[in-house]
Amino acid sequence: MRLLRQQTVILTLILLLVVGIAPAKATDPGNYSTYDQSLFLDVDWYHANLITTADLWNGGLDGESGMGVYQDDFNGYFHVQLDQRWRQERLEASTSIAQSRAIYMNVEAYRAAGPEDGERFLKAVNLGVEFLLTNFWDDTYGGFYWLVNAKGDTVDPMKQGYGNVHPIFALAQAYSVTQNPDHLAAALEQLDVFTTEFLDPAYVCAIAPGFSRDFSEVIGVNNVDVFTHFFEALLSLHDVTTGDTQTEVDGWINQCGDFLVGTLYHDQEDFSDRGYVAYNYDENWQPAQAPYSRETQWSGARHATTGHNIELAYLLSRAIERGFNPEWLDTAYKLLAFCEAYSIDPTTGGMLHEITDYDGQPLDGNPDNPFYIWWAQAETARALLHFLIVRGEDRYAEMFKNVEYLFNALLTDQEYGGLFDSLDSRDDLAPVGTWKANIWKVNYHYSMFFAEVLRLQAIYPERIAELNAECITCS
Repeated sequence: MRLLRQQTVILTLILLLVVGIAPAKATDPGNYSTYDQSLFLDVDWYHANLITTADLWNGGLDGESGMGVYQDDFNGYFHVQLDQRWRQERLEASTSIAQSRAIYMNVEAYRAAGPEDGERFLKAVNLGVEFLLTNFWDDTYGGFYWLVNAKGDTVDPMKQGYGNVHPIFALAQAYSVTQNPDHLAAALEQLDVFTTEFLDPAYVCAIAPGFSRDFSEVIGVNNVDVFTHFFEALLSLHDVTTGDTQTEVDGWINQCGDFLVGTLYHDQEDFSDRGYVAYNYDENWQPAQAPYSRETQWSGARHATTGHNIELAYLLSRAIERGFNPEWLDTAYKLLAFCEAYSIDPTTGGMLHEITDYDGQPLDGNPDNPFYIWWAQAETARALLHFLIVRGEDRYAEMFKNVEYLFNALLTDQEYGGLFDSLDSRDDLAPVGTWKANIWKVNYHYSMFFAEVLRLQAIYPERIAELNAECITCS
């Protein structure tokens, strides 16, 4: 299989080098002023801006900057260090996460643009996948390296869990539009590596945080982040597999869903209607109890991750939409209730505290407390809209409209497009962090939110039409 994949890589690169990726025309950044305020949900605006923003990421304001996708020498390596005007800044190396997320962004842009108008996005997907498989993949031990530079040199060979689950997702998503069997084969090969090397044998679907290159040494602390994106990747694999392969994938989805609701999730003390997932877990997969500090936030400190609460609530509901265990919905609602009670500001609709203590209170020493962080707002908007439309939860309508405005009018740069890093609740929601990209901030959560709008329109058009016709929050 690997020899066939290498042959496909060579043929694909030759084709793409000959054809090239035509630079997109200078892009007019999307502006919220063009949103039709007479509608509850202006789906056409979302459709247009999903494409516009992908072009900005790929090529910048002039089609010649951004991640470098529209430059003649683009080799599939996405340059994800960009200033406010989408100009490239120094990038020593990038991660398998950033590479995977840039691939996914172009998948969604291609879906939105369609085959005739989206060829540039499809070519970006193909080149991005080939760079991922050629340069991030470890032919000796399997799995994906953590850091690789633009020349394809390995900078850090560790097998970070987060960096090894995102390629499964990206490859499954890529296959959904390319129909290249090598893309699916690579996703399934990595699934085998992941389930063989990363899973804790003492617990079903418990995932080790990371390893040295040869998987001989565990690196990091047990956390929910890797689990979240493994569950997400499995759902994407479900969508593109059939027969015995899909049955195997579905078995993992069932086990992981049960592990989430039965082990990772905990009711808040003294409450039965709300609860949380912790970020860090001990060796027995119980919520970490070490005192919180910023220095130990990612290495064992106690905190509930409300950003992942709402993301997992959404993923559980999407799993149920696909036909999985409807009893998981109870946990999804409890995760939402925790966020609504402690983190979602009733005025802005945004998630002000993307982490809290296990009682929902902000943690002393967390410098992010005053800020609306970009990724948590995208997940909040997506989840609220999803539960409003799919689950008929009308009480989320006003909350969604509030966070939609926060996200599209305030968190989005109205002059140059793209997202600021955050908004400061202490300073009239002034933007903080004007850069557009780095190895942690790629257009993944944004694309997720916008793609969900388009998916909901395609599957629930009557519900959206009803909201648009009866919209009492519209002008």
